[in-house]
Amino acid sequence: MKVSERTIKFLGKTLCGDNQILPYKTGPQLVDFFVEFGADDQYGEGFPSRWRYTEEKVRQFNGTQELKLIIENSVDPRDLMEAGAPSDKLDEIIKPINDYLRFEGFELKKVGEFYKVHDSKGIIVEPETVKALNHEFIQEQINKCHSKIDQGDFNGAITNARSLAEAVMIEIIEQHEGKEIKNDGKLENLYKQVKKILNLTVDPKVLPPTVIQILSGLDSITSGLAGLSNNSGDRHANKFKTLKHHSRLAVNSTMTFVDFLLDSKEYQNK
Repeated sequence: MKVSERTIKFLGKTLCGDNQILPYKTGPQLVDFFVEFGADDQYGEGFPSRWRYTEEKVRQFNGTQELKLIIENSVDPRDLMEAGAPSDKLDEIIKPINDYLRFEGFELKKVGEFYKVHDSKGIIVEPETVKALNHEFIQEQINKCHSKIDQGDFNGAITNARSLAEAVMIEIIEQHEGKEIKNDGKLENLYKQVKKILNLTVDPKVLPPTVIQILSGLDSITSGLAGLSNNSGDRHANKFKTLKHHSRLAVNSTMTFVDFLLDSKEYQNK
């Protein structure tokens, strides 16, 4: 799901509660909210203004499956009612949000007890999932990342690379367990599970030191990718500026990482 810069600015003020459409969220509450979708921020000294932080988070997740979930979770009827909104007035709260989303070809509509994002044709917008975990799928996603790099959207390319790594690992785990898993947004935790499933244990009795070194590097890729995708946001903007070679490094590392996971999965299946 992708929206324009104007809608990003509107959502920044809306999700934190500054324009009084949705309930007010404190800085720590905003951090906790976005952590659910893969952010790894901490509230403390040097934290930006609430609306600026929220706006940058929306910008960071723009063009990813998480943006849809962020919008839907922000209008959870239970949270709105706990904040004092009458149950029969929820549609009125949603209206100003829809006034902006319609310009983007989207709309929040009630499905059961919750609000879901629909497209202009009235079809529910579902997050992109890994329906066919193969090298072609990975190459397609990497090409999208490189396209963003060519367009100068370096932060967007890094965010997409992280989302790809996360999606591939979740798919491997869910295929192994035969059920949907709860994701805490931590790449490192996902990789720990995947290593067990794919038997990627580092055994010096079986593997030569050179291979062990490379395998250890995969741990560094997951932690580095998680950190870089958050460092490229506003919280660290005064310390770090994402450049083209940084985003290309993240994307190419991700390709190596997920390609190896898929090869290992195919080997284990055989």
